[in-house]
Amino acid sequence: MAETKRLTVPAAEEILGGYFPVLDHGFVSLVDYMGSDESIEHAARVSYGYGTRKRSMTRGLIRYLRRHRHTTPSEMVELKFHCAMPMFVARQWIRHRTACLAEGTEIYFDLPGGIERRGNQPHKVAIEDLWTRFQPTRNRTRTDKQRNPFHQRDVIRRMKLRQLDEDSCSVRHTHVVDVYRNGLKPVFRVTLADGKCIEATRDHRFLFADGWQTLAEATGLNERSGKAVWKRGDHYLHVNGTEVAAPALYRLEESGGPPVRTEWEMRPRVAWNKLTRSKLVRIIAIEYVGEKETYDLEVEGPYHNFIANGIVTHNSVNEYSGRYSLMPLLFYSPEAENFALQSASNRQGRADETSPQLYRETIERWERTRTAAADDYRWLVGEEVARELARIELPLSTYTQWYWKIDLHNLFHFLTLRVDPHAQWEIQQYGNVMAGILKRVAPLSYEAWIDYEVCGSHMSHGELSALRALTDVSPEGVAPRVDGERMSMDDLKALGLSPREARELLEKLAPAEVPDFELDLADMKSPEEFEARMREAVPGEFE
Repeated sequence: MAETKRLTVPAAEEILGGYFPVLDHGFVSLVDYMGSDESIEHAARVSYGYGTRKRSMTRGLIRYLRRHRHTTPSEMVELKFHCAMPMFVARQWIRHRTACLAEGTEIYFDLPGGIERRGNQPHKVAIEDLWTRFQPTRNRTRTDKQRNPFHQRDVIRRMKLRQLDEDSCSVRHTHVVDVYRNGLKPVFRVTLADGKCIEATRDHRFLFADGWQTLAEATGLNERSGKAVWKRGDHYLHVNGTEVAAPALYRLEESGGPPVRTEWEMRPRVAWNKLTRSKLVRIIAIEYVGEKETYDLEVEGPYHNFIANGIVTHNSVNEYSGRYSLMPLLFYSPEAENFALQSASNRQGRADETSPQLYRETIERWERTRTAAADDYRWLVGEEVARELARIELPLSTYTQWYWKIDLHNLFHFLTLRVDPHAQWEIQQYGNVMAGILKRVAPLSYEAWIDYEVCGSHMSHGELSALRALTDVSPEGVAPRVDGERMSMDDLKALGLSPREARELLEKLAPAEVPDFELDLADMKSPEEFEARMREAVPGEFE
């Protein structure tokens, strides 16, 4: 292995670039990582150098940070994954987006009529309005033409979204795939020398002069005491610019006063607002503006960027593009033990009981549908139908893949939800593997996460009141109350707990097994093995 000056972890290096199978055709691979437990400590205690503190002191600090929800230092650790999963799992996964744009950000489209008549004619839509129009709600007033709840979504998907061709630096068009609302997040306002500005989280990626970087990576951006702290200097962003300066309508000259018109010229027959290239503009200010509602787009590739507020910005996930590449015809089928009926008490859950006959009939129906969809896809591709059209009838069981980069703080949030027994079984399998990878990259942080999140629990005021009624707390310790009696469900209700909250309290207090997400290295495969499997499933020359 080549010598490096970066911080490395032997246990992580052992699995770097290895592929762990998930489900029947999926995988998770750690492509790269930055930092480990030591990075978190140095972010929290910048006065200490490497090797100056014992491991026990590092462990104590990391546990303190997690226990008291000091999350910023954990953002210093980042992991980059390559994953393949069924599309229905991907739709759940994509809800965990960390790189976001703030409400009010304007997304740049071009009007088709303007392109035909005069060149690029911008149409700007606020990102929160895009999200609203993407929601299939029937609560909005519609014309007869718009009775279909998905009508507005279809309109947006047909609109010509501005995107930068990263090879030629020219502006082209792409389409919106989906719009996501990601909740309240800390937001920074970036102002450029030409007056453009954009508000985004510190981990959103923009196209800087030396390539794609997050604001934090490029400028060292962070928030301290309500203010933005960053390395001021020559940081340049790509913005939507002009290819050549259009000839002026008249020449100006100064003669001891304001400019005067001296000579008229013919208006050139080019679009007056034809912004066809990118140019670099310097960042002059970054300020912290507090928490705001945030959103993100998923767009069609191959470049996975779009123009927002006139600035080239990136969506946070690079998904395999069925518009430019042929889709591998691999489909997910659950095993019999993971097949179940709908739960009667949980609209997001599965019941335990089922029948082998129903499972067999379901598999047969799925296979008929998938075979027909795959045959149609092969035929359409063979007839040279556009790939973006050929793919539209492929089912949600079709496998897709993407590269996903995330910091440790947000990875903990993802894993806490997705390794939970209440999560959908299929996405749990991905969470289990990623937790095992995390254990190798940052073992002390992993240990604290298991203790305080996976096996720990937050308590409401009513729940704590119930425990206080059953215990005697003093400086000497905790003991059961001498006169304590079993609290009934009615007693818990009197403390303000709903029946569901009371049941959840009982679940929290029940004995729980500590999970171990240790990876089995015997399962690790080479990238060539999965590449061959995907290639064989692509219709065409490999069949």
